Amino acid sequence: MGTEENKAIMRRYLEEAWGNQDWSVVEEVVAEDAVFHDQVREGGQPGRANLRAVMDNMFTGAPDLQMNIHDMIAEGDRVAVRLHAVGSHTGDFNGIPPTGRPVQFDGIAIVRFEDGRIVEGWQEADRMGLAQQLGVMPKGQMPRPVARALVGIIRLKDRLSRRRALRSPGT
Repeated sequence: MGTEENKAIMRRYLEEAWGNQDWSVVEEVVAEDAVFHDQVREGGQPGRANLRAVMDNMFTGAPDLQMNIHDMIAEGDRVAVRLHAVGSHTGDFNGIPPTGRPVQFDGIAIVRFEDGRIVEGWQEADRMGLAQQLGVMPKGQMPRPVARALVGIIRLKDRLSRRRALRSPGT
């Protein structure tokens, strides 16, 4: 498939699967053994089952979650998307009880396609901003000791991820 077809599939995935919570679209456009690399699914099993758990968690926390695509760029077998999500925190989300607050966050995803299906993806979202909106992290500048600790944890996580990648080809 070409880049325009991949972009159309990606748009449909975001607008219908995520925007309308339509699981049948996921089954159609995401490969059964798709692998996603991000902080939410890290350590989870590959495949649609893990994606289903992530989607259920997101929609339990913010049933009205909507994703708005700002940019979409395609080259070869990959599509990159910059998006903005909005919703209301009216349900439990990752153990955080409902606050009723409106929430929004920005994210970037890069997805790889094979034969018209999503087979791999890398996602990053503003989780710190979301945590601040939910009241589980203070707003404003992060205290230096906390920042240093977080940088150390991120570096360690990156090192471990690189080691895992070296052991498992194709990721």
